[in-house]
Amino acid sequence: SSGINAEYGVIIATPLHNAELDLPDDIDQESYLKPFQRTLATFVNGILAPLVPGEKNPGDILTVTSKDKLLFSSIGMKGEADKDFNYKIFSKEQLTEAQLNKLFSKINDVKVVDWLAYPKYSVPDSVPNFEMAPGLYYVNAIESAASAIEMSCIGSKNVALLAYQYLEKVDNVDSGKVCRDVRNFREEL
Repeated sequence: SSGINAEYGVIIATPLHNAELDLPDDIDQESYLKPFQRTLATFVNGILAPLVPGEKNPGDILTVTSKDKLLFSSIGMKGEADKDFNYKIFSKEQLTEAQLNKLFSKINDVKVVDWLAYPKYSVPDSVPNFEMAPGLYYVNAIESAASAIEMSCIGSKNVALLAYQYLEKVDNVDSGKVCRDVRNFREEL
């Protein structure tokens, strides 16, 4: 059986697609796996060229399109630096030097992070359970609905409550009581 010893619980808090975990055979991992969207985050220190000649650029520029012809998905100013400004550009492909020179009138530094940022969504879709097996929980199950740090916080709280419920052998969980119990436990230490 894929259940975990009743004295322990296991919480998986990383996307399964790159976790390289050996889970028991009776756990349907496929229901938890989705293809992920490749995103490149290009960080540029420099000066963004004006999008409209003579006009000041907005702080953030977002695009929404199903076409892959745009250079970027978003550009956001991330504040001033010692030299000029810091920008973060999200794109589906690596931007070439020529493309960056089109977007920026001055470039001091460029750093690129290539990552699998979030799941590819489809309609209709399903959200897997947080509980993979008794005592085995998956925080990132919620990313099948939406992917953001706020969603990870919701998933973490749900999994913490489920694990508490499992370990304490209770049917219903009062999250306020759990928080008080944790606070009291810390004070006892």
